[in-house]
Amino acid sequence: MITITAEQARANVDAAKRPIELFYRDLDNAIQIGSENGRRYVVFGFSQVMASEQLVEDVVAQLLKNGFGVERLLSDSEQHYIRINWGTAAPSRLSAD
Repeated sequence: MITITAEQARANVDAAKRPIELFYRDLDNAIQIGSENGRRYVVFGFSQVMASEQLVEDVVAQLLKNGFGVERLLSDSEQHYIRINWGTAAPSRLSAD
């Protein structure tokens, strides 16, 4: 039997907030794990429900400041995507498509 109502689900959505610190933690973990496994980049997705375009721009700015290369990838109906690389000493770049 399904016990949740549509009203409860809507209230959950309205109450859902994800602090930016959690996005930074997830990014740190993804980069750490990727680099430890020999990768030179990771692709990270931000839920469009939980992450505004401004939040993504702020994260990109922080990554660029930290010396990473960052490329905005095409978004889909669910996610904003960025490709983060640390494979070269070349200047970081940001391309918005």
